[in-house]
Amino acid sequence: MQGDDARTSSVGTLAALILLSALKGADLQLLPSSFRAMEHEMGLKPHILGVMALCQGVACAVTGPIWGNLVDCGASRKLLLKVGAGLWGLCTFQLAFTSKVWEMLLLRLLNGAALSMLWPVVQSFIADLTTSKNVGQVCGKVHCAAHFGQVIACLMVVPISEQEIMGLMGWRLALAVVGALSLSVVLFVELAVEEVARSWDSRRFGLLCELRKLAGFFRIRTFCVIVLQGVFGTIPAAAQSFTTMYFQYLSIGNSMCGLITAIRTVGDGIGGALGGYLGDVASSVSPRYGRTCVAMISVTAGSPFVYVVYMAIPREASLGVFFAGILFSMGLFTSWEVPGCLQPMMMNIVPKRHLSSAFSWDVAIVFASGNTLGPLLVGFIAQDIFMYRQTEGSIADMSPELRAHNASALGKALFFSCVIPSLLSALNFTMLFWTYPADRELLKDREASDDESHEAHEGSWLLKDVEGKLTRQQT
Repeated sequence: MQGDDARTSSVGTLAALILLSALKGADLQLLPSSFRAMEHEMGLKPHILGVMALCQGVACAVTGPIWGNLVDCGASRKLLLKVGAGLWGLCTFQLAFTSKVWEMLLLRLLNGAALSMLWPVVQSFIADLTTSKNVGQVCGKVHCAAHFGQVIACLMVVPISEQEIMGLMGWRLALAVVGALSLSVVLFVELAVEEVARSWDSRRFGLLCELRKLAGFFRIRTFCVIVLQGVFGTIPAAAQSFTTMYFQYLSIGNSMCGLITAIRTVGDGIGGALGGYLGDVASSVSPRYGRTCVAMISVTAGSPFVYVVYMAIPREASLGVFFAGILFSMGLFTSWEVPGCLQPMMMNIVPKRHLSSAFSWDVAIVFASGNTLGPLLVGFIAQDIFMYRQTEGSIADMSPELRAHNASALGKALFFSCVIPSLLSALNFTMLFWTYPADRELLKDREASDDESHEAHEGSWLLKDVEGKLTRQQT
């Protein structure tokens, strides 16, 4: 009976994590799906829209390690889930009724701070619920759920974004609905999530402890590679938040734009689940190199797809179905690296008690760079290099020449903002062939000795392990 209870509690916990990930995906998709409607209704230029994404990214970067520190100190992860979901639900709901730019920027900051909670808490739960044989599959399910939420947001928001419904613009109504759903899921977390009680360790709490741990993390070469590739690897995905706007300038209808983006996101979700499975299979065949091979195949597959979508296919509305098929295939093959490689690798190079902090710092650095640079890069390249012309009128009222010019500017900006960072990311992945096997064995040795509890300071376990490894290599 105890085994049945354990399985039931793990299923309920995993279900809650999947639901929260789906809602987070929907929340993150609301802004890019509303770009054109916000430009039309509020006269916001592309670089202002990029700044909104920047505010959310900066907030995630700053607050992520705080959540991770709380998890590693022994705070109730169930409580953190409820607090975070409640906060981002309130912020999203309030955004629906805000028209001042400074208020929207502030709410985006608060929303990002709340959304950053989910990643370290989810990774901590996944570490408890999985083994090395199925960790990629569970990571893939959570990854797929986030993209499912994005699909629902695309299908809901883009077709109605510029319509007035019950006295509200469609994009505002969608914000209100997602905010209300996020608030209601707090009750589901209370009922479904089960966790083993953990004791609070005040010695791990505080900024100084986190900085010591961060210094230790950077002594792990694989961690450095994961962070560096993340900086470059997330720029293309963030830049592609302008893809819906690009299709709208091709005179593709809003409903079709939403469908195309949704189909691409379906490909991402299925690809993530597939990547998690392939990573587990590859790891069983080659524990040292299998996951890196899966990631390399995925990341190098992106550039040809990007060229076809933004440069090779004629910019014609009649090719909407063709765009959808290419983007679905792109998502299917280019979303393997995180669930199939990076998440399981992190769990194999960092001790479990410090895992949430490691994931939080990784996300913090990435959001402070790649995820915030992407939208800004597209906005500034389009405006300052390819002379995108901002307008407050509807696309249907524009001249064919202006539509073609803006579509070309956005397409070229998207292409260059995606391809160059992707190639740099692929180059970084090759370093994992050397760093991961050594760091993986180092953690195994550390767990075998099981003497972490005797260390005086947080982070010293990493520094001493690396120093010992270097001494052995020199000998």
